[in-house]
Amino acid sequence: MSDLFPDALPDLDAQIKEVQREIGQRERVYPRFVSNGTLKQATADRQMTVMRAVLNTLSTIRNDRGRA
Repeated sequence: MSDLFPDALPDLDAQIKEVQREIGQRERVYPRFVSNGTLKQATADRQMTVMRAVLNTLSTIRNDRGRA
């Protein structure tokens, strides 16, 4: 199978790292997108809130697994 579709899904730590990377990327580019009219501020805020919630959910799952 190709690298694009691996046999095993990424582990939880890899998923958290990727979400953190994506949040950082959005923090860098969204202000420019908003200022040039490509993205509405309300949409940027909502999307950042969702991504931070995803990170929080994944982190909670990881922390709960550590206690089990």
